[in-house]
Amino acid sequence: MGSGGTRGEHTVGNKTPASPGTAVSTNSQQANQTRKKGRIDVKDVFNNDDDDDGTNNAKKRKLVPLDYGDEKKKKANEETPKPGKEESTKSQEEKRKHIKSLIDKIPTDKNALFGYQLDWAVIDNTLMEKRIRPWINKKIIEYIGEPEPTLVDFICSKVMAGSSPQGILDDVQMVLDEEAEVFVVKMWRLLIYEVEAKKMGLVK
Repeated sequence: MGSGGTRGEHTVGNKTPASPGTAVSTNSQQANQTRKKGRIDVKDVFNNDDDDDGTNNAKKRKLVPLDYGDEKKKKANEETPKPGKEESTKSQEEKRKHIKSLIDKIPTDKNALFGYQLDWAVIDNTLMEKRIRPWINKKIIEYIGEPEPTLVDFICSKVMAGSSPQGILDDVQMVLDEEAEVFVVKMWRLLIYEVEAKKMGLVK
């Protein structure tokens, strides 16, 4: 009887209670696992960040390719003279020489200039609107200080009608006063140049 009571104290429901050492060991293992898990999680987070940074850097590098091939090709093309370029340059130089020669032939003396025989047939509306009228308009603004369309139209109509330079000078004398003669002399030189240049094919 006495021995049976002793067994009853140590055995509860046929199960032997765990010893304090076993419980401490179990708790220690769980804590270690938790710490390990925590360390792995933190490490994984940093690894992911590093991977993301690497991916972003790779993308950035792809956006700015270091390829100088096109620059070298472009530079080589610029340095290589084109076949038609030299011919074009020569023709431009010849054209400039012809223009200079033509300008040198135009009289500077008023009497000789006003006596020059213009080929009036060459002075058409196209030449007037593209070359003569803009010049007259610009000079009138310089002399008067503001646009004067009526005066410009009047002078253009006199030129198109084949009026003499002296006649035009007399007409604009009252408006331009002392600038009138300088204006007509310059305009007549322009007319001679434009007519002769057109005949020589220097202007279209």
